[in-house]
Amino acid sequence: MARWRIKEISDLTSVSARMLRHYDKIGLLKPSVRASNGYRWYSEQDLATLQQIVALKFFGFSLRQIKTMLQHKLSIKKQLVAQQQLLKEQAEHLDLAQDAIATVLERVNVSQVPDWKDLILIIERYRMAEDIKQTWAGKVLDESARAEYVALRQQHPKEFALWEKTIEEINSLQLGDPEGPEGEEVVKIFFDLVIKTKATWAEQRRFNSKLMQRIKAGTISDAPLTPEGNMWFAKATLAYWLKKWESIYEEIRKNLEKDPEGIPGKKIAGKWRELINAHFIGMSPDLVLGTMFWQEEARQRAELAELKTPPTAQDMIKKIHVKLAFDADALNWIERALESHEPKKNIQSH
Repeated sequence: MARWRIKEISDLTSVSARMLRHYDKIGLLKPSVRASNGYRWYSEQDLATLQQIVALKFFGFSLRQIKTMLQHKLSIKKQLVAQQQLLKEQAEHLDLAQDAIATVLERVNVSQVPDWKDLILIIERYRMAEDIKQTWAGKVLDESARAEYVALRQQHPKEFALWEKTIEEINSLQLGDPEGPEGEEVVKIFFDLVIKTKATWAEQRRFNSKLMQRIKAGTISDAPLTPEGNMWFAKATLAYWLKKWESIYEEIRKNLEKDPEGIPGKKIAGKWRELINAHFIGMSPDLVLGTMFWQEEARQRAELAELKTPPTAQDMIKKIHVKLAFDADALNWIERALESHEPKKNIQSH
């Protein structure tokens, strides 16, 4: 049977050691296992009691009320059932906590105690639901979307917490020039989050798709980033990528006199492809390119529909910002380099 010292139970549940000592002092929760050396340990039953305390505090009960309720000494199963019933009356975090408790109840028979790891799961969800109130998700999302977000966030708490903090900093417009070092650092944080949370990409896509649908329908009026914050992040992201493309272009210009089929061409072609792959971030190139073309064509059609008069040739040329399009020598050079240094394809033997 598992047992824990006060620091261990604190680290395990994120309930501070100071709070645990307070619970001990007022007789709400005392470590029930005493070792031969006099040290006291928390048991699995104590952990179950702590889960009940956290849950009841979540519902708004005072410590005095909780102490009275715990004196009834209901079984763990009955306590969980009671909490589940109370959850049905709670509008804000209904789906989140009910699902967590239901998961535990499915594993509990009449004579059994829930696995302590399941109780930790419930404690984490209650605490996370409270923490979420202070983030963009608590301010922007409706009840249903917030429950989905918490379930997703629980799988990568550190990464999501960092991005939530970054969103608050972006929205506060205190990060300085988006095209400067701070903007570049924020973009790196974003892409690092994307890479580290790869295991939940499918779930994130579903959540983001639903979020966009809600915003489009008007059921949610705001996005994580404010309009000003979104503008800042867009500028930072575009500056980040354009600096990289400009850097490759400068390398092409410096090597125009060298053979694109030789070592310089191989090196620059490799950087070109690395930058393309960085845009995909592990996603299928066909998927990314298809959606990019689709979005760009729809954007151009909408732009044309708004025009009162046909644009002049000069107006259309002014919209081309790729320096390579105006530099035939550089364009021909990188094309030859890319063709000459095609990546080797894996040949599978059968």
